[in-house]
Amino acid sequence: MNALLLIIGSALLYPGALTALVAGLLYRVVRRGKPGVEGMAALQSQEGRAHLAGLVLASLGLALLPWPLHPSGATTSWLWAWLAFELAFLVPLVPALLTGRPALGRAAIREAQLGTLARALLWGALAVALTLHQRWDTIALLAHMLALLGALIAFPIAIGWGPFGPEEFITPGGVAAGLDADGQALDKLARDLRAGMLLAAVLVAVLPVGLVPTFISLPLIVGGIVIGALLLRNFDGRQARLTLPDALRFCLIWPLPLTLVATVVLSVVR
Repeated sequence: MNALLLIIGSALLYPGALTALVAGLLYRVVRRGKPGVEGMAALQSQEGRAHLAGLVLASLGLALLPWPLHPSGATTSWLWAWLAFELAFLVPLVPALLTGRPALGRAAIREAQLGTLARALLWGALAVALTLHQRWDTIALLAHMLALLGALIAFPIAIGWGPFGPEEFITPGGVAAGLDADGQALDKLARDLRAGMLLAAVLVAVLPVGLVPTFISLPLIVGGIVIGALLLRNFDGRQARLTLPDALRFCLIWPLPLTLVATVVLSVVR
């Protein structure tokens, strides 16, 4: 009975749904300057239900990572966390693919292709960091630094930030094009929440949260979310949107080599 209550508590409170929601809202407040929750009237729509499913999946993925003082102890379920986060970003694209409108279908396919590649590279880097989560000696530190760089470069691509967003001259608004005001507001809210949850996952993986006291590790994660959101906010709109081939090429030129080298260093460490 106590074990069941522990599982339920960790899924709903820490580090589950409530923690994920706080991380997402913190990211949104810093990134957009909007503390409010908008577009709730659109939750009854097909798009709204898909976004809600995506947020539940992202919350589940976040709960599977090795947070400080995790109620279930040290967890090695990061592979399932990757799957949960991947579905969290892909499920909300399904309504756009089912509309039968070519422009929306193209926007959804672009987002799926680019996002899936970027998140594969992101989780490849995080896999190195999570495998060495309790090791920070000299060689392991090099693997951690390479994984950190790879993850930081892949993250903006994975969430469709800035130049990696929809091609506005083809489909203004991306997959949210044609939705009413509530639908578009909900789309932005859900994207911000998912991005904040994924950023929290990155920070839990790449920071030495298991080696420092909880009163240090948790503020480190919070501070990382704030800094990450501020950087994305300050650099937003300064770069032109990339075509899909250019964006995919960017992934192969920058985060992929870093992830591969980090993996090679991991093989040496182990």
